Amino acid sequence: MRRLLLATLLVFCFVPLAFSQSANALYLKDGSRIIGYVMELDSLGDVKIQTTDGEIKTFPSSSVQEINWSYVIKDSGPGAIYRYADTFRWKFNDTELSDRNYENYFDDDLYHTYVSGSNQFNIGGACWVYGVTFLVMTVLEFDPKADRQSGAFWGYAAGTNALICLGSVFTGIGKARLNWVERTFNAQNAATNEISSSGYSRILESMKLNPSVMMTAQRDLGFGATLSFTF
Repeated sequence: MRRLLLATLLVFCFVPLAFSQSANALYLKDGSRIIGYVMELDSLGDVKIQTTDGEIKTFPSSSVQEINWSYVIKDSGPGAIYRYADTFRWKFNDTELSDRNYENYFDDDLYHTYVSGSNQFNIGGACWVYGVTFLVMTVLEFDPKADRQSGAFWGYAAGTNALICLGSVFTGIGKARLNWVERTFNAQNAATNEISSSGYSRILESMKLNPSVMMTAQRDLGFGATLSFTF
């Protein structure tokens, strides 16, 4: 009886260790990341992995860039992104997101904001290019000896001011929208991954183990424990 109680106590003590084991992560060449537990690597080189939500997926070795065997689950979802000009890149391998990545990982709001922000950023950049060109033409048309500047000079000067102002506005709005997409995407994926991986942590937080010493039927002292859950 004493041995049974002691063994039970040891099992309860090691439960948190079982829950805190690290996972595996597949880094695919398309820039995505699959988190779970690798089940097998068959002779053909295919990789079978069970994701954290229980789904079993198989990937050909040609599509796998890297396997992380001791991945910390609390890292952000399929991978954090950062803005690079008018596009986005994965932080973990510094490659640009593909069209398929946008389809798989961006919801409608994120995707439409990305498209409009990218277009506005590019329009702003084009306005800046033409504005600088008009500025050069303005300088070339300037005649320091003339009492009055030519109509071409004033036309180029007005065009320079208009284009640079428009470039600043469009570029600023585009950058703001793209930065919002970056922040929102990273926050959503971090939250999603935390939900999928925090079930064990919530169980551990709700579990209370109270060791105790008790009298057995043979009137010997034995070790015991009370395990309670709070829901």
